Amino acid sequence: MIDFREATAEDRDAILALRRRCFPHEDIEKQDPRFWDWEFGRGRMFVAEAEGRPVAHLGFVPQTLVVGDARLRSMLAVDAMTDPAFRRQQLFTRVAAFAREALRTSLDCSTAFQIRGHVLQPMTANGWTPALATWLLVRPLSPRTPRAFEEVSAPVDATIAESLLAPYVHVEREPAWRFAASPRWKYAIDADGDAYVVTRRASLRGHDTLAVVDVAWRRGRVSAARALLRRALARGRAAGIRLAATLVSGAHPALPFFVKSGFMPSPYRFRLLVNVFDARAAAALQDARWALTWADTDHL
Repeated sequence: MIDFREATAEDRDAILALRRRCFPHEDIEKQDPRFWDWEFGRGRMFVAEAEGRPVAHLGFVPQTLVVGDARLRSMLAVDAMTDPAFRRQQLFTRVAAFAREALRTSLDCSTAFQIRGHVLQPMTANGWTPALATWLLVRPLSPRTPRAFEEVSAPVDATIAESLLAPYVHVEREPAWRFAASPRWKYAIDADGDAYVVTRRASLRGHDTLAVVDVAWRRGRVSAARALLRRALARGRAAGIRLAATLVSGAHPALPFFVKSGFMPSPYRFRLLVNVFDARAAAALQDARWALTWADTDHL
């Protein structure tokens, strides 16, 4: 018999065991209990259980969507998992349905970045519909022998992003939580009073990569961001990092910024799914132009 319920912090170890069964060699840091506590300490999780242990899972991380003067309560769906021994039973579809009903009375909407193809149908069946595709942009960086990457740390002024992204639908920045508090992901932050660039060394599809996680600048000060990006890329080259990559939506003002900096579209994309629970939110998001970067996901 399969039971569906909302999980709690007491289920952490069982959920991490499920992750090890589903993705034993992917995103190893996500198997760390400290990482789970950081990501889901203020989130919500839903599971399907068989004989007292989770066999399917869908988690949610709180976000605030800013749409003009409106602020929408949202949650980002993450960590979709089904135990390999329980696949082809539509368990994930049923977990998503259970989660939707639990969330819809307390949220305006929910979003998800769909990467794996098999996740799309269960999510769309429960109201998460494709809103746009965000492309992964890449550029070659260095042929040198890899060595330590020099990390720098500066405070991120969230008002810079809020000013730049005001005309667009965007996720409200929480730099203290997103960039400073993660127990496993360590970010390099180049910043001055006019702009910031956030990067992290990561492995993307087996390639040593300098991921540009977020960038913003004050109106009229794109040159400041360009100088900071050049500085970050130079450190990446010095460290022998092979590629630089970034994720950015088509409406984001940083798209032409990255293209002019030598980034090119790759074959890979992330699809944004949106499930709207409230009429006010539906009106606000109609014909929305989304400005999104990797900082708005839980991938990097």
